Amino acid sequence: MLSKNNRFADWGEEMEASQIEQIHKQYEQYRSIYNKFCEYLKQQLDIIIENLHLQYYELSYRVKSWDSILEKIERHNLQISTIQEIHDVIGFRIIALFKSDIPILCDTIRNKLEILREEDKASEKPADVFGYLSIHFQIKLPKEWTLQPTAAGFSEFEAELQIRTFSQHIWAAASHILQYKHEAAVPDLQRRSIYRLAAVLEIVDNELEQILAERKTYQESLQNHNNETEQLDQQLDIILLEKLLDSAFGEDGKLPHEPYDKLLWELFSCNVSTVGELSKVLESGYKAIQQKETKLSIQGEAFYSHAGKLRIALEHTHKKEYSEMRNKDRIKRNSK
Repeated sequence: MLSKNNRFADWGEEMEASQIEQIHKQYEQYRSIYNKFCEYLKQQLDIIIENLHLQYYELSYRVKSWDSILEKIERHNLQISTIQEIHDVIGFRIIALFKSDIPILCDTIRNKLEILREEDKASEKPADVFGYLSIHFQIKLPKEWTLQPTAAGFSEFEAELQIRTFSQHIWAAASHILQYKHEAAVPDLQRRSIYRLAAVLEIVDNELEQILAERKTYQESLQNHNNETEQLDQQLDIILLEKLLDSAFGEDGKLPHEPYDKLLWELFSCNVSTVGELSKVLESGYKAIQQKETKLSIQGEAFYSHAGKLRIALEHTHKKEYSEMRNKDRIKRNSK
């Protein structure tokens, strides 16, 4: 039986075992710096993406293992002389929640990084390839980044960057494990199920976009009239809660992602569930909020977030219910 490094000996004039061994040495030589490059690039990408204020995203990377590199050389019958000729040794992936985030991410990557190649796998998909596919970039660091000491030595490194939605990622992961990327690979009995799964995943993305659009429409409708026109008996929801807190507190202390769902649960736990009831809480708790914020400003600290201000008011106006709610929540968390 041939060893992994010698299994190419039967290829005749293809890659010889000595070539494989040389590439393996290059891989081992670069492996530690590959990881440093990945850590640096992830840090930079996190900063860039955070500034986009997306609802949610996941960023990950991997350095291809030597076994995976060997498998790729064998599968594609590659003839290479250096490890740099394998362009996906370093791989990054950005997964977004909403399909509308994908073009935003792609435009940002084009503007911030050096693009060597770009492929929209969905638009270029052959007829016999299943799936709901993502966008791939081959990237390098911009020259100005590599002039900085923290990026010294990274100028020649490339990485493959995939950008996809969670639905696309589900398909990619499942088809990779099942080896069902091509129609011919799928047993006839399962083709209908596979087609249905691909369609369902695409529907998930479209429905999420519809929900996002409806949410935006609702937010805009709330912005088109003043608080005075709100029905006092109108049931609170997270979007209405955000609007009312914005009106009460302005932008002072507001965080990019206030926990409105958690705040709504706390309000309901204290029997505050309507616009009128919340207005009374904010009005009655105004002085308590001011006193605490004045104390903070004297100490040179930041203002409370919107969540913090509401909780001060709620504790002031519904002390018993608020204390009971906090105790129940504490017991629940400690029991996990």
